[in-house]
Amino acid sequence: MGKGRIKTIRKSSSKLRFLDIVADGFKIQVMSSFGRSGVERADFDNAYARLKKGDIISITGLPGRTKAGEISIYATELPKPLSPCLHVPPPELEDVEKRFQSRHVDLMVNPLPVHVLKARSFIINWMRNYFLQKEFVEVSTPILAELSGGAAAKPFETASKVFGSDKKMQLRIAPELWLKRLVIGGLHRVFEIGPNFRNENADATHNPEFYSCEFYEAFTDIEGLKKTTTDMLVSLFHDFEKARPHQFPNIEAFSSRERTIEVRGPFHEIDFIGGIEEAIGRKLPVLDAPDAAQQLLEMIDEDEIGRPVNCTLPGILDYLASEYLEPECIQPTFLTDIPACLSPLSKTSRRESDGQLVSHRAELYVGGKELVNLYEEENSPFQQRKKFLEQNRFRTVAAFEAGEELPIEILEEAEQVLPEMPVDESYIGALEWGLPPTGGWGIGLDRLVMLLCNVERIGDVMAFGGLRGTVLAGRGLNKHTGEEDKAREDSE
Repeated sequence: MGKGRIKTIRKSSSKLRFLDIVADGFKIQVMSSFGRSGVERADFDNAYARLKKGDIISITGLPGRTKAGEISIYATELPKPLSPCLHVPPPELEDVEKRFQSRHVDLMVNPLPVHVLKARSFIINWMRNYFLQKEFVEVSTPILAELSGGAAAKPFETASKVFGSDKKMQLRIAPELWLKRLVIGGLHRVFEIGPNFRNENADATHNPEFYSCEFYEAFTDIEGLKKTTTDMLVSLFHDFEKARPHQFPNIEAFSSRERTIEVRGPFHEIDFIGGIEEAIGRKLPVLDAPDAAQQLLEMIDEDEIGRPVNCTLPGILDYLASEYLEPECIQPTFLTDIPACLSPLSKTSRRESDGQLVSHRAELYVGGKELVNLYEEENSPFQQRKKFLEQNRFRTVAAFEAGEELPIEILEEAEQVLPEMPVDESYIGALEWGLPPTGGWGIGLDRLVMLLCNVERIGDVMAFGGLRGTVLAGRGLNKHTGEEDKAREDSE
């Protein structure tokens, strides 16, 4: 017995009907003949006259192949209606807004989204099993707290009846600070897979709600983290491609894609500072010098590439990386020795080769987009407070430089600077109890699924297409007239 939704109904002759039914992302043909049905001719005709495209039915029969070689079910009984569809499914649905606003119709009409969501489940469960096999402990940390903490982003704010409307609460932007508290407490290998929330704009690769996987491991360093990242992704890509033809065949094979990305170790590495210096053909100033930002702006003016909106030191360096480094990272590439001012939660040291103050941090880029962030955690409460204050100081500098022509609110709206954030004294207090040398790692799961499934929009790998799809859900495709309802009732 098979159960599914009718995709097409075809009348081959007065005594022969063909149905295509779909279930769980796969389609199978049903061939039903009057001769095998065992019923009167009128009952045979009436049974199929009542069926409509989109109805859910069960069918009993025997498997076989048609003369054309297609696997089919040869029905031995009349189909049994299980649930009617009160709308006429469109033959195709390509408009992005309508697809995400009526995701159930999108999944019904288009086969690829079903396979992408199945692939997403495969990837998340693969990663969970990977960490569990390495004896990591999976945990769930708070989503709602007084401070969001753990990353550079604008949080969503709300209130709780527990504390009253005067006390603002925030949705987390990352689980990092909570996970490191657990490492302090003695859980030396922890990971979490779950949602994060950032009150920022949405585009093809960003959504205000997104999923990540983060792990923290005591007594590992940046080299150990790079090895783990390489081994994990090479294994994942191999297992995904092995499973793809059977579990989600509508996803294009790696070998047939227009832009081939080869995930094999060792990954390429680019020194952040050295890479920019090579691209522009000159040495960068010592980046923690008081006039470093001004010197960088003068170099930008000489190269005539246009100044960034945010002319603080972190803003300039981010801008230079996006101009010169990220486009070079099509194949898996680590950007290493990232300047200290871009990494307030990472340990730092001064390089002997050029005197630059750099973080013990790397970012993995694939296809020109950041995929993984990994670094040795800052475990000194004194240095951590200093780095939090330094992070806030850059916002103050941006506000001063913006002046009346470009007020700080405009920079915040353009996501060029962060809103003012208080120092998380609770986390610093936890560090005072002693965080062992620890390596931290985070990956954007939505982007990982996009990469493996070869899709361009983050909404395509989310069950309901991102924030716009959920807020506008059901608009446009659920409208039907009374005449349509009456026609359906009459046919039944």
